[in-house]
Amino acid sequence: MNAFHPLPDDAGDWLIIGCVTKPHGVHGAVLAEIITDFPERLTSGMKVGLGPESGPETVIETHDVRYHRGRWLIEVVGIRNRDEVEDWRRLYLFLPEQQLDELPEGYYYEHHLVGLECVNRDGDALGTITAMEDSGGQTRVVVRRERREFLVPGGPANGVEGRPGDGRGVLGPPPRPPPAGAPHARPATGD
Repeated sequence: MNAFHPLPDDAGDWLIIGCVTKPHGVHGAVLAEIITDFPERLTSGMKVGLGPESGPETVIETHDVRYHRGRWLIEVVGIRNRDEVEDWRRLYLFLPEQQLDELPEGYYYEHHLVGLECVNRDGDALGTITAMEDSGGQTRVVVRRERREFLVPGGPANGVEGRPGDGRGVLGPPPRPPPAGAPHARPATGD
């Protein structure tokens, strides 16, 4: 059985979800660093792109996907020898954007935010979102204004709100909850 499949013509944009770090064992499995907030999306029987950071060059099919010390341990259909995957080190794993799951409210894919105009809650321009950085489990938004960059802790709890449809990312303190006893506040249930 051939381990490689051609790239589909209608896949559209591809997004990186992982990076092969090294072969594992003698039967052609690989360990891969997880580069996604939703690692459960990679499952057995999926076809994923494989290639350099610039994009996939071929498609492989996962036979089995497990977790091993914080990484994926992946067996690939048609691969049964370590020598066949030695050259996969530092190659990336991709999924077509159309295969990505709908995200919970307040979550955005990085490519949806990079390039957005960044404004404060009053609408004043702060710069452009140029990147997202992962730092010890916390995502930070990188905003460039003229020749300077500044970092902002990411996520709705820190007041970062993406509005890709409006072409804007909004920074500012998160909206404050209503005071206790306000008519529209929910009472605590004690559960």
